[in-house]
Amino acid sequence: MPKTAASTRGVKNSWRLPIRARQNRAATRVLASVSYCPHPDAIKRRQEAEAMRQERAREQSEAEMSEAMGLKWWEGSLPGNMIAVATPRELDILSRQAYAAGRGVLINYFQEDCYACRCLHKKLKQLALDHPEVLFLKVNGSNEVLRPVFEEAGVTKVPFFHCLRDGYVLSRFSASLNPEKLSLLRKELLAMARARKAVNA
Repeated sequence: MPKTAASTRGVKNSWRLPIRARQNRAATRVLASVSYCPHPDAIKRRQEAEAMRQERAREQSEAEMSEAMGLKWWEGSLPGNMIAVATPRELDILSRQAYAAGRGVLINYFQEDCYACRCLHKKLKQLALDHPEVLFLKVNGSNEVLRPVFEEAGVTKVPFFHCLRDGYVLSRFSASLNPEKLSLLRKELLAMARARKAVNA
């Protein structure tokens, strides 16, 4: 039977179809590889999100461990240069030792039921790690034994801070997670760090 134009056209098209299909599949693979290539910003965001997830998991683990040990939120895992004092005498002894070693002292006045104090505690621990040359002393105003320290220092609101060096109060200020107040806290810590470097130079 002789081939007509229509039948020839049909054969021709059926012969080309597999090639086109392969071309389409190849193009699809290229587009897929391009579309799934993550942007550097996306990679950074995922890494930051993962770091935050791990940090939250670590904090939760520490909180559960502290609770199991009967420790309060301010008594858990603390940096080596951060101490929650138990008595006025301990505060005095630790401060004098720091002065003798040429270290600055940051006293953090807080109360157990103070939400701002609790929220700031995590940031203070990080700042303590960043400033090993400063001794961080936490004074709990909810402890009746330490109430006289609050009264003598004239502290009426928390969280409140005193920066001291050689027994002299260099600055008094309140602080929180507010960016401006955090900036002030960092500024005071840097000032104490520079003062120690100047003494040791």
